[in-house]
Amino acid sequence: MSATLRRRDLLRAAAGLPAGLAAAPVSRPNLLFVFADQMRQMSMGCAGCAEVQTRHFDRFAAERGAMLTDAVSTLPVCAPYRAAMLTGRYPLSNTVIVNNARLPDEMPSLGKVLRENGYRTGYIGKWHLSGEPANRGFVPPGPMRHGFDYWAAHNCSHAYRRAVYYRDDPNPVPVEGWEPDVQTGLAIDFIRSAPRNQPFAMVMSWGPPHTPFEAPEEFLARYRKPLKLRPNAGITSDSLLRIDDSRFRKRAANPQEVLEEITLRYYAAISNLDHNFGRLLGCLDELGIAEDTVVVFTSDHGDMLGSHGQFHKGQPWEESVRVPFLIAYPREIRGGTRSDVLLGTPDILPTLLGLMGIRKPGGIQGEDLSPVLRGRSMRGPRSALLTIPCALTTWGGRWNRLADGGYGFPPGFMRPYRAVRTRTHTYARDRKGSWMLYDNVKDPYQRNNLIETRGPGAIPSECQKELADWLDRTRDSFGSDEDYQRWIDLRTGIVREPQRLVRG
Repeated sequence: MSATLRRRDLLRAAAGLPAGLAAAPVSRPNLLFVFADQMRQMSMGCAGCAEVQTRHFDRFAAERGAMLTDAVSTLPVCAPYRAAMLTGRYPLSNTVIVNNARLPDEMPSLGKVLRENGYRTGYIGKWHLSGEPANRGFVPPGPMRHGFDYWAAHNCSHAYRRAVYYRDDPNPVPVEGWEPDVQTGLAIDFIRSAPRNQPFAMVMSWGPPHTPFEAPEEFLARYRKPLKLRPNAGITSDSLLRIDDSRFRKRAANPQEVLEEITLRYYAAISNLDHNFGRLLGCLDELGIAEDTVVVFTSDHGDMLGSHGQFHKGQPWEESVRVPFLIAYPREIRGGTRSDVLLGTPDILPTLLGLMGIRKPGGIQGEDLSPVLRGRSMRGPRSALLTIPCALTTWGGRWNRLADGGYGFPPGFMRPYRAVRTRTHTYARDRKGSWMLYDNVKDPYQRNNLIETRGPGAIPSECQKELADWLDRTRDSFGSDEDYQRWIDLRTGIVREPQRLVRG
């Protein structure tokens, strides 16, 4: 008997019900897809980090589901991740290549596919796909919600202690308390109210541990300094002066002390998410529907958190691109499974549809990796694409050029690149040529850039071929910032002529 069944029987016995009785399985499984914002893969106990407390994630990975250890964010920035995850398409195809670009209303996506297949759909949390202006929190019912009927969301906000969300009219609903706690309660209410004869699909986007590096006091109290940081982590006063948080800029004279405090806050926020994830699992167990629900926990991208002297995301280093990916479906996935199959963001949609027995729509570019989750033999991808098409982002109807520095990045580091991550290496090119090459097996903290120490001759031919193949498959011309900038309308965030983003 599985651990989930044992827990369910205990709950039913406590309620005075006989063991072994559960709701009749629906014809297709429910979906509970939960993702954090800016949570890197290596900040979980089950991923080897002894400093962070994540007992629910750890137990889920050990007993209940599968852990994909080499899941990556294809374009490690908030809005582009969301577009690639929902559509199963690479960024140049779904046209969301920078923050605050708008996902075209007509684009096939997860919510639409599931609703067309009889699902009750819902979305809670940060959306970030309705375009400019960036402060527009209300997303009206209709095509801009991409198939999600129940709605408790804000387009883009990280005000975790003074949050609001929107339902079906432009009047904001204030959040009383810590935002992820309230969002989790809304998701539980949605699950409890779901008809037992209709499958549900809930997607929930938590804001933490994304800046401003906050957490509830009870979770902050769990941690003490000094913390053991990653071996490649360390920042300078100059890096702190460039971070987008005045609390820490004021203390730039003590960079190591500030880095420890930021890391402590980051871990405390993750521990709160872990607590709320446990609440969600408890709800599924109590209702007796865990066996019939696909549960996913992941993140849109990671955070450098001082590694290589930087903060935030966007870079091809492991701390930025590797994301947690935990998935359970007890009827199909053996608990405790670990796999190093390479999973990129566009692979999520076809993999979920394959696991749920739903035909994928046309135009999907990602690969269905559900056979791996079922324990079947499959030749997985040889590499995963990593990309930043241009060193620009939109904010408030204007362009920010991140290559000039800021947001914790030294000048020149936030550059456009195309990269591949194989099972052994990370290889990246910028517009000047080869930029990074790391042997991730021998050098897991990526401290020895082989292009700098051994020259271009060190680049494995496999990496060069894989990157060339990806550029061909995605029709990527590797253009200049201006090539992409000219086609995005800053008033709306919509790409005016999508065909211009790819080569003919």
